[in-house]
Amino acid sequence: MEGLIVEPSRTYQKLLSSAIESGGLKTKQVSSGSEALALLETNSFDLVFVAMHLQDMDAPRFSSHIRSNSQTQQVPIIMVTSNDDKKLLDEAFSAGISEIFAKHELDKITNFAAQFSRKKSSGAMAGRILYIEESPSAANLTLSVLTENGFTVDHCSTGEQGLEAFEKNAYDLVLTDVMLKGKLNGYGTLKAIRQLDENQQQSVPLLVFSVLDDVAHKVELLRLGAADYVTKPLIEEELLARIHTLILNKQLREKSATQQHLLQELALKDPLTGLYNRYFLLEAAASKMREATRHSIPCSLILINPDKFQWINKQHGHTKGDAILKKIASLLTQSIRREDITARYDGEEFAVLLSHCNVYNATIIAEKLRKSIENLCPAGVDITASFGVAEIMPDSSGNFSELLDAARNGVVLAQTSGGNQVITHQ
Repeated sequence: MEGLIVEPSRTYQKLLSSAIESGGLKTKQVSSGSEALALLETNSFDLVFVAMHLQDMDAPRFSSHIRSNSQTQQVPIIMVTSNDDKKLLDEAFSAGISEIFAKHELDKITNFAAQFSRKKSSGAMAGRILYIEESPSAANLTLSVLTENGFTVDHCSTGEQGLEAFEKNAYDLVLTDVMLKGKLNGYGTLKAIRQLDENQQQSVPLLVFSVLDDVAHKVELLRLGAADYVTKPLIEEELLARIHTLILNKQLREKSATQQHLLQELALKDPLTGLYNRYFLLEAAASKMREATRHSIPCSLILINPDKFQWINKQHGHTKGDAILKKIASLLTQSIRREDITARYDGEEFAVLLSHCNVYNATIIAEKLRKSIENLCPAGVDITASFGVAEIMPDSSGNFSELLDAARNGVVLAQTSGGNQVITHQ
């Protein structure tokens, strides 16, 4: 089963994809309504997730297109939005939207995808298992059960072989007998795999089985890092239930960690350009300024404003305006050192904070950027930019707003003097 995500923000595409895939659906992502409609003409999707506002249409109009096509009119359409205006939501439902979620309701989206997946699926499981068992007859029986239930299984007959396989491959579960021949018995294998797992930070669950059924034996195995324990002879239903629970929990932890990372990135990054946003810049700048004043380290700021950008937006449309900002952001990313901070500070204003860089060198960098932007011609539009450059002064209080004001004064002077120039605050 597969869901189609129609979302203009690349960062939120990843976040939404992670939430949906946690519920058991594969996903494909596109950025515009026209791309999605073209894809739906040639591909079959079980669900469509769409943002309220796209670059080329809104969700109700997109939904109306889908409902007017006999091939796609039955596909559930899920709208994801930050807007809670009742009139707009009613309009969306009238246009054929099946369900609406707020953008921050990722847990609800995961649960919705999981419920939908369970309804459409026969309940088959999936995952890659490392299976360590020395008995050929027991191994053949268990391998048959696991593969019939959708698992991919790598079988090893010794602890040494299992440890080697674990180093080379990524697994969702390790299933091992305690009674193993060779230098590594079951206890040694368990300890070695757990140690390697911690070093690789994979958190792979270990399910251990044995003919021994005493409490002390189980406690020792759990203390060594086993996630669960099952007694031989293995009961098929019990084994599958324990495996399914352990693998599902691992996958949910991984998805949760991915979502957390993306949420943090979403909070720090500008969704259009992928640069840091003003909040991150202000926080990072405070640290950079303290370091500069305490240790007399030169620190400079470059502010960049595209010339006549409001006119460009009006003349060519916001879609081309956004494309221009993205191109400039890409140019800045490629031109600036890794240790420097590049941010979209406000609207069309970009900021570059240069540590260990005095105003002379910052002016040289700004001039190179000015020429590069002049030659960029993004989205087929001739564009220039005005630059303001300032350096933190030795007697400064270390307040970033002072540095910001000085650089912005340079931008204003450059713009009122005709634009396409660099003005340095002395």
